[in-house]
Amino acid sequence: MKLSALNRQYDRLSFLQGAARQRWDGLFARKIAKSDEARLQDINALQDQARALTDEKIRAWANQLRHQIESGELDIHEVIEWGFALLRETSRRTTGLFHYDSQILGGLALVRGGVAEMATGEGKTLAVSLPAFIFSLAGEGVHVVTVNSYLAERDYEFSKPIFDFLGISIAHLPEGKDATPEGKRAAYAADITYGVGYEFGFDYMKDQLAIMRHPRSGPGDELRYAILGQEMPKPDTAQRGLSYAIIDEVDSVLIDEAGSPLLISEAGSQIAGFEAAFIKARDLAASLVEYEHFTVDINLKRVDLSSLGRREIFSDRKGVPWEVLRRPWETYVLNALKAQYLFHLDEHYVIDEGAIVIVDEFTGRPFPDRSWREGLHQAVAAFEDCEVQPEGDSAASITRQRFYALYDRICGLTGTAAESAGEFWKFFKMPVIPIALHKPSRRAIELERIFISRETRDRAVAIQIAERHRQGQPVLVGTRTIRESESLAALLVEAQIPHLVLTAKQDKDEEAIIEGAGEVGSVLIATNMAGRGTHIGLTDQAKAIGGLHVIQVERNESVRIDRQLIGRGARQGQPGSAQSFVSAEDYLIEFYAPEVGKRLKQMKPDGEGELSNSASRLFDQVQAKVERARYETRLRMAEHDKWLEETKESLAR
Repeated sequence: MKLSALNRQYDRLSFLQGAARQRWDGLFARKIAKSDEARLQDINALQDQARALTDEKIRAWANQLRHQIESGELDIHEVIEWGFALLRETSRRTTGLFHYDSQILGGLALVRGGVAEMATGEGKTLAVSLPAFIFSLAGEGVHVVTVNSYLAERDYEFSKPIFDFLGISIAHLPEGKDATPEGKRAAYAADITYGVGYEFGFDYMKDQLAIMRHPRSGPGDELRYAILGQEMPKPDTAQRGLSYAIIDEVDSVLIDEAGSPLLISEAGSQIAGFEAAFIKARDLAASLVEYEHFTVDINLKRVDLSSLGRREIFSDRKGVPWEVLRRPWETYVLNALKAQYLFHLDEHYVIDEGAIVIVDEFTGRPFPDRSWREGLHQAVAAFEDCEVQPEGDSAASITRQRFYALYDRICGLTGTAAESAGEFWKFFKMPVIPIALHKPSRRAIELERIFISRETRDRAVAIQIAERHRQGQPVLVGTRTIRESESLAALLVEAQIPHLVLTAKQDKDEEAIIEGAGEVGSVLIATNMAGRGTHIGLTDQAKAIGGLHVIQVERNESVRIDRQLIGRGARQGQPGSAQSFVSAEDYLIEFYAPEVGKRLKQMKPDGEGELSNSASRLFDQVQAKVERARYETRLRMAEHDKWLEETKESLAR
C-alpha cells in the first residue's frame, strides 16, 4: 500500500478510541517507517559509492548534510543512510575499522532513541560514532556519556581521528583538578563531547545555580545596554543546552545508579570543635546493645532506637556537646550505629591517605568526590578514627532519571538490557532492541556450584583456579567486595599461584592490570565489575587452551550485573567459559533472605561441603525478590521527583 493511501486510511479511522487507537497507531508507525534491516541494506548498497569518493568529497558531503539539517531543509532521519555510509568509510580510512552490520544495526537503534543491547566485545565504541555523527549535524551538541573517566578519555581518543577528518569538533570533558571554567565551556562548545555521566549532571546543576544567583535585569537595564551598544551580562554557565545524549552502559547509569542522586555541596559554616559531636556519638553507640537499645534492618539500611535506647542516649546530658550540634542528637547516634553495623571497610568504602572514599557498590570504583549526606560520612570517619572533615551544605540535587529526562533525545547501549526493558520504557519511553552477535557465541556456561558455607565455597574456587592455571587457561574471578577479593588472594598465595588483584585500591592502574588478563596462565581477581568496559585481549595460545574462564563468586542483587561479569569472556566468537560459585552464607542470602539460608543449612552437603545444584532455584527466587524491591524504590523516587516538579511549576505560576 502506498504512503498516500495509508494516510487517507489513517485519517478515516479518527473515530477509534483507547486501546484500539493505540494498536492502530503502532501498526501505522510500523507501516510507514523503514525497518532497520531495510536501512542496513541501503547503507550497504552505498558502500562502493562512498569508497569512490575523495577525502575532499566526503568532507563536502558532510558539510552539505549539516547545512541542510541546520537550515531545516532536511530532518536527521532523512540523512541516516548517507550519513552512516560516509562515517563508515571515514572510519575505514582513519582507523582501519569498517563497521560490521551488527554495529550498523546498533547505530540505527540508537538514532531512533532506543536501547541497543549489544553483547560485550561487539564494538560499542565504534557503533556510537554513527549516531554521534548524525546527531552532531543538528549543530546543538551531542553528549556521549560513559561510566568512568578512563572510558571517556579512551573513547574520545579513539573517535577523534574519525571526526577530525569530517570537520566535526570533538572534546573530552575535563573533571577534577583538570577542570577550569574555560575548559568546560570549550568542551561543551564542541559538536560532540565525551565525558562521565555524573560530570554532565554536576555541570548542569552548577549552571542552574549560576542562573538562579545571577541578578535579574529589568526593562530599564535592557534599554541602557541597548543604547550603549553593549550586551547584557549573562550568567557564567558552561553548557549550551541538553539536546542529545548517547549513554554507554545505560543500565548502570539510569537504573543501577538511579537511587543515588547527584548532589552539590557548598562549604557551610562550621562551629569550632564540631567533630566532638561525632566522636561522642561513636563512643555512645559502641556501648548500646542490639535488640535492647536498637534494631538494625539490613535490607532497608535502617537503624531504629527503642524507647529504652532513646532514654539511654539522653541519660548523660552533660556529656553531649550541645553547642556544636546542627541536627537532633538522636540523628548523630543513629549515624554512628549505621557506621558500625551497615557500612563496612573494603566493601562500601576504602581509606585513602586518611580519608574515607566511597566505593560504588555496582562497579567497585572509588569516588573521592562523593560523600554521604546528613553527617553520615563524618560518622564513618569517626568510626574509623580518621580525621572528621567539615560538612557541606546541600546547594542542589537531582536524580539521574530526572536529569536525563531533560535532554531532547536520549539513547543508550549495554550488553544487559533485556531484564529491564519494562523499566526503560516506563521511565524513558526507550525500547530495548537486541542486536544479533557479529559471530556466534562459543561461551560454555557450566552448572552453578552451591556450598554450605563461605569457607567451603572459597576453597572450591581456589581448587578450580589451580586446575585451570595448571592447564594455562587465563582465569578472571569476579567478587562482590574488596574483602572477598583479598580473602581469595590469600588462598592463592598459600597455594603459590601467581595472580593479580584489581579493586578500588588499584583503580589508577586498572588499564595496566586488565591488559594481561587474557594471557596464558593469567589469574586476575576483580572486585564486582572493576574493569568493566576495558578490553581483555586473548593470545592465540590462550584461545587454543579454551579462552578466558570467568568465575563468579556470589550472585549480585541484579541478574544484569551477573551477566555483565560472565560477558567478559568468549567475546566476538572467541572460546571461553564461565561458572558461578555461591553459598548459604552469601550476602544475597544472609541479608535479604535469612530464612532461605536456614533451609540451605539444613540440606545435606557432600564431603566437600557442596550442595545439590537444584538449590539454584532458591537463589533465583531471592534475586527476583530483591530486583522487585529495588524497582519499587526507583519507582517511588521517580514519582516523588514528578510530584516535586509539579509542585515547583504550580508555585511558579
